[in-house]
Amino acid sequence: MRKWISYVVPIVTLVIFILIMQGGYYYITSMSDKNTIPQYISIVENDVKADRWDNAKEDLNNLDLAWKKAIPKVQFHAEMDAIDGIKENLARLSGSIDAKDLGLSLAELRELAEHWENLKN
Repeated sequence: MRKWISYVVPIVTLVIFILIMQGGYYYITSMSDKNTIPQYISIVENDVKADRWDNAKEDLNNLDLAWKKAIPKVQFHAEMDAIDGIKENLARLSGSIDAKDLGLSLAELRELAEHWENLKN
């Protein structure tokens, strides 16, 4: 009996840890607000293309809030570099919107969308 327990306990523990580590994908894809980040990226992009810089700044703040809500859900699945990459993109995007730089804003938005897609996979 003792020998049996010495095998079962470590195996069950490993299985639980594996399920937690690999379950992050299902956790991020089942978020209730999972579509808000790509939606806000699209809204900010449309604002930037239409030269509505004040609206873009406001929508960027909404995007930032949605990202801050998603961080606790994402951090179990994602690498810290990916999370930091999105944070940096948001900071550079804020600066480019303040400067009203169309090209840089669009480049940052596309990079942000790419980071988000890589984060989900």
